[in-house]
Amino acid sequence: MEKEKSSLTPEGIMVKSYQNKQMRTYTAPPQQIEEQLLTELIEMSHDAMIICDSQQHIQSWNHSAERLYGWTSQEAMGRIYHELLQTRPSEGDQDSLFRLLKEDHWEGELVQTSRNGTSIIIKSSQTILKNQKGHPMHILIANQDITDKKQMEQRLQDQFLLTAKAKEIGFWAWDIANVQSTIETQILAALNNMAQEEQSLYLADQIANQHAIQRALQTGENYFDEYVFVDKNQREHWIEVQGRAVYDEHKKPTRMIGMAIDVSRQRQKENQLNESNHRLHTILESLRDAFFLLDHNWCFNYVNQQAATFIHQPMEELLGQNIWEAVPALKGTIFEEKAYEAVRSRHSIQFGAIFEPTQHWYDVHLHPIPEGLSVTYNDVTPYKRTEIALRASEHKFKTLIDANIMGFTLADLDGKIYEANDELLKMLDYTREDLANGKLNWQDFTPMDYKEIDRQAVEDLLNTGVFTPVEKEYYNKHGQRVPVLMAGVMVNNERPLCAAIIVDLTSQKELEKQKETFMSIVGHELRTPLTAINGSMQLAQRRIQRFLHNRPETLPPDVEIMINKLGKLLEQSLRQTRVQNRLINDMLDASRLAIDKLELAMQPCDLINVVKETVEDIRYAEGNHPIYLILPEQTQLQVTADSDRISQVVANYITNALKYSNPDTPVTIEVTKDENEARVWVQDQGQGLSEEAQKHIWDRYYRAANAKDKKGHGVNLGLGLHICQILIQRHNGQVGVISQENKGSSFWFSLPLKQPDTLEVAPVSTHPGLQR
Repeated sequence: MEKEKSSLTPEGIMVKSYQNKQMRTYTAPPQQIEEQLLTELIEMSHDAMIICDSQQHIQSWNHSAERLYGWTSQEAMGRIYHELLQTRPSEGDQDSLFRLLKEDHWEGELVQTSRNGTSIIIKSSQTILKNQKGHPMHILIANQDITDKKQMEQRLQDQFLLTAKAKEIGFWAWDIANVQSTIETQILAALNNMAQEEQSLYLADQIANQHAIQRALQTGENYFDEYVFVDKNQREHWIEVQGRAVYDEHKKPTRMIGMAIDVSRQRQKENQLNESNHRLHTILESLRDAFFLLDHNWCFNYVNQQAATFIHQPMEELLGQNIWEAVPALKGTIFEEKAYEAVRSRHSIQFGAIFEPTQHWYDVHLHPIPEGLSVTYNDVTPYKRTEIALRASEHKFKTLIDANIMGFTLADLDGKIYEANDELLKMLDYTREDLANGKLNWQDFTPMDYKEIDRQAVEDLLNTGVFTPVEKEYYNKHGQRVPVLMAGVMVNNERPLCAAIIVDLTSQKELEKQKETFMSIVGHELRTPLTAINGSMQLAQRRIQRFLHNRPETLPPDVEIMINKLGKLLEQSLRQTRVQNRLINDMLDASRLAIDKLELAMQPCDLINVVKETVEDIRYAEGNHPIYLILPEQTQLQVTADSDRISQVVANYITNALKYSNPDTPVTIEVTKDENEARVWVQDQGQGLSEEAQKHIWDRYYRAANAKDKKGHGVNLGLGLHICQILIQRHNGQVGVISQENKGSSFWFSLPLKQPDTLEVAPVSTHPGLQR
């Protein structure tokens, strides 16, 4: 049979073993022999030897510890040392743990509790054992029972105090007939030998004193009362007086005799205790939590106002009552079960439960104490209801995600995707295995032309916690682009994670392409008859002009009036056909752009010349409306562009400025340049744009609500500026607007300059009236 190993013996090492009644001896290394000897010494020690890890979990428990505390080694192993023994410091040594951690060693006295509930006074020596690197590994504890010794010392101290107390006892006598009283010097000595004239004597309760004396004289009962001496420093000294009356042969009281005891220190301690109790009472009453104490018979020892309010009974009626009788609704509940468990196990317990009679949730803390059980609880119904509502909301959200109506993902801001539902995986042609292997990263399958949108979305998440819906595209697993609409919210600020919903726009985009194709066909069909009408009216104008030229003789007045009216009607009709033609062209351009069918004839051209020709054409068409042109000093600005489309953008800017300006206010066009780009500005002095309108002015079909057409054309599809933006973007340029309500607007676009080897750099001319 093998010799039993201690918990300190290294695993797999045995110095001796017995098998088949034959002894076999193994040669162990010196370190193992030292550890075996240490184990044997610990077991042989008369002191309770205990070894704990750095977290005070018991790892070794010798036989002396079993005898002292009552727990076997198997029962003690793994338990927390100070909780198992309910360790508490002795008076005057409250910082034992701090000193142990600071100095690696501590010796002193502790009070602990054995398995049968008996308090034991322990002389303890504790040492922290460290490894070769100096890190704490174990705590070696040697405990010695000094309960009997301390009790003997207490008895000796009590006897000494009793002897000292006797010195404070003095005797007094009262001669009733002669109204004289005497008091022996012991009391005066206790009062620092104060001279009588330095003393002031008064009764704690004079009326009660007179009644007590009369009762003692009439009944022969003992007389008890208290006097207070006040010395010259206004310090009070309490004197307890006891005595009885002496009667003559006629049973008439002649004198009273008794003894007086200085109880000042006792009263001071009582006052201090009362003050301490008052402070504790104030603290307990100020708690928002309900608190009460139960004695060993389950009776209320203390109840604060909050607890009384929860129980719906006055504090005075609860004190002394059995809790199961005072609150019978608690019988058979989890509270009763946990309360008995806490008292039985001597461990604190915390739990939450609903109280059925009130349907309120409570968070309850039970803590066993030597006097019984302390109970702290708080009404957490609002928090619990919020938690239940949150769980229900989470369940609904999870149901929505699992329904796969739309894509869902949980990802960090660096791109790693942690969760994705089946709809998103299907949308991008990935599998659950791809997700588990970490192959999904939203930055990897985002095209470069959407990086700026992603950057802005991340910035919005960090600043506001959400990013609003944006349209973008993803590459699927096969490299094909998938148009999506997505929005997200930050779900964890400590470790930034974004929960996003993603809608596949593929079908919608296909429908839009079909719609734009249809619009393109309709536009062509509309343009054909409109071209014929326009040609017919122009032919009529030319024939009228030829008729007037070939017939120089004076026409009759009625014929001349008729011909003039006919000319005006034809001019008005031609103007309307030009408006309709422009609308059809805008519609066709928007359709081509939407389906990516608009082709640009990109070639080197002079931007200044393009702007000058366009301005001259509009000046000729508009007549008297003042239009100013400001050009830089250099004569050319070379760009690579489709000159017709750039002229279209300039014309659209100027036409809008004229449309929303008064006829007598000028429209200014300016061309500027810097090192890498040229910029064209068109400024009007019209009604301007609100901040909200500026956010949407480039959107397709958008028309500002307060815009008033000064030309009276009346027709505006809201496509012009949208087409300008797309055209300039296709030229790798930018568009923008600076505007204030009632102060006019400055629309601009920029184009990158063509950089030949020899290019003159000239100063930039600016117009002081333009706002940038």
